Amino acid sequence: MDEDLQTTVSAFRRLVTMLNRGKTHERLTEAAGVRLDRPDVQILVNLLEAGEPRRVGAIADSLQVESPHVTRHVAALEQRGLVERVRDPDDGRAWRITLTDEGAVAADRCRQVTNDWLGGALAGWSGADRAELSRLMNKLADDLQDHLKARQVIR
Repeated sequence: MDEDLQTTVSAFRRLVTMLNRGKTHERLTEAAGVRLDRPDVQILVNLLEAGEPRRVGAIADSLQVESPHVTRHVAALEQRGLVERVRDPDDGRAWRITLTDEGAVAADRCRQVTNDWLGGALAGWSGADRAELSRLMNKLADDLQDHLKARQVIR
């Protein structure tokens, strides 16, 4: 195997492991002042970044999970007053999920904590290096998504 590729894969695994640790999520929600499970945070931030109400299927697709998983979490988030259902303007029989004001605040706090952590880690980087990292991370995300879709690993 290509040594540069192996080094990249190893670094990527370290990052994913670090970010997926239960304690990391606990610290994130603690710092954000919210008590949410990891899937709840993912759904709220997904809706925040979408900037518009979304169907459950669209949320599931973007998070690469099954719709019933999202449906269960949306129901719990709805009970907590963090999301609500609104009629789909394109199909009056369907529903979309939107953030409530409280849900938007919670999502923004979680996103801000993550931004603060990453911003702190990159504080010593030059603007050019930060821009290059952003460009390459987006390129990697897009290319890996296309590669995995072509092999039917993901939808």
